[in-house]
Amino acid sequence: MNETPPDELIPTDRARASCRSVVGALMARGAWAIVSEDELTERVWRAAGPDASPGTFVQLAKYHYSALLYAACLQNQDLPKRELAFGELHRFLYRAAYNRWPELAEDATQRALVLVYEQIGRCREPGTFLAFALNKLRHAFQQERRARQSSDASIDEDELALVLADGDPDALEQHLLSEESTTALLQAVERLADLRQRSVVLWKFLGGLSDEDIGQRLGIQPGHVRVLRHRGLDRLRADAILKDSLSGETRARQAESL
Repeated sequence: MNETPPDELIPTDRARASCRSVVGALMARGAWAIVSEDELTERVWRAAGPDASPGTFVQLAKYHYSALLYAACLQNQDLPKRELAFGELHRFLYRAAYNRWPELAEDATQRALVLVYEQIGRCREPGTFLAFALNKLRHAFQQERRARQSSDASIDEDELALVLADGDPDALEQHLLSEESTTALLQAVERLADLRQRSVVLWKFLGGLSDEDIGQRLGIQPGHVRVLRHRGLDRLRADAILKDSLSGETRARQAESL
């Protein structure tokens, strides 16, 4: 029976230990939970081999984690795993946003998550998914900055969609909706096909619940609550019946004031 001499095993064992150490440190720092340390280490080790440097282990770990995160966000079979993946993506984007734009970090991150959710199919290489998400974060920051620069403190019924899109429950409460406007809004929410989008919008703006509270009620991560809210608000803004109702009421009020 031929056995590999011990002096040839030692370098390989050291390299594998280095690979595991690098992967473990990255997973701990990023709070990666969609894959086990053993599985990611094995993927990196197979791709790198015993002669790889720690820097190569780092790059391969990020590449393989990025591909796994992409797959978890894209699939629809395991919803808890998808919600976990979006939660990890939110943390990653928030840290990146806070380092560059701390005053806009939360809003830019929420916008970026929506962009990723809507455009994930445009990511051609799963291993570059994190870079793809960072690119959406840059776009989201630009959108958020433009939105703040062009915002107006005065809000009337014609601008209800903008209030909703801003995701500001206090602004919504300050906006004194008439009975007709409130009815039209509730009817539009009922027309949302996605039950969870409907629940998130109602609980956030009419119930005053936080994303964390809503997430606990629905059994999902707060980051996914934000995605559902933005998706629901986008559909409300595009609701032709709601638009007609609010614009019609505004025209009636203007006529009464003449």
